Amino acid sequence: MNLKPSDIIGRLLRQESPEGLGVSTLSHVEAAMDAGDTRLAKEQLEYARLEWQVVHDMYVNWAWSFFSYIQQQQGDEALERAYRDILGSYYRSRYDAVMAADTETQLQLSVEGLRGHLMGPGRRGEVPVTDEGKRWRIDLQPCGSGGVAIKRLREGKEPNPQLFGFADKAHDWTWGKENVCHYCGHCAFVNEILAIENYGHPLRVTEYSGDDEGSCIWYIYKDPKDIPAEYYERVGKEAPEGAPRLSDEGLA
Repeated sequence: MNLKPSDIIGRLLRQESPEGLGVSTLSHVEAAMDAGDTRLAKEQLEYARLEWQVVHDMYVNWAWSFFSYIQQQQGDEALERAYRDILGSYYRSRYDAVMAADTETQLQLSVEGLRGHLMGPGRRGEVPVTDEGKRWRIDLQPCGSGGVAIKRLREGKEPNPQLFGFADKAHDWTWGKENVCHYCGHCAFVNEILAIENYGHPLRVTEYSGDDEGSCIWYIYKDPKDIPAEYYERVGKEAPEGAPRLSDEGLA
């Protein structure tokens, strides 16, 4: 594997014969490991991670700009329909088995997905998980999808910032907040709105920060009966009878 600096992209690029270019970077990593060359294997593994990051971030931007285009052309109601139609088209087939599993399995599957989004410092898939008794806290520091995209936008690294919109008023799908990015709104549907509608309770509670560091928090409750009423109400849903309040739990 031949890595050389590229002036076009401002980083290392594989520059090999056409036949060599088609060989997976992971195959090169495995070959270096088999040869006992740890340094080379680590270098090549980092390049493989970067290959995924570049494509991943491009698709996040694509999704964000598509959602923003819908809102700019057709308004908030059309954007909400788009969320519902797109996400709802696969929601049950993906989450029926997940929601039937125990909550520890739900945690494992959730964190695997977050690792795939390249969370954490250096975009290496680091996802701190804390056991808080009744729930697990998952820290996205930063979130590798929407959080990183917002950070990149606010740092002036996007040549066309007008493509990437934020909600100018509060909605159920913005957790009752203003200025939620149009990409991040899908988390309200996946984690809470569609989960409540299909299964009776949120899958994951999302604390959207929208801060310049792109850091959000997810909570997975070990027993759905312990999910506070406010987490239903803020997305326009009625809480189950007997649901605790955040103040009751000492979380307000």
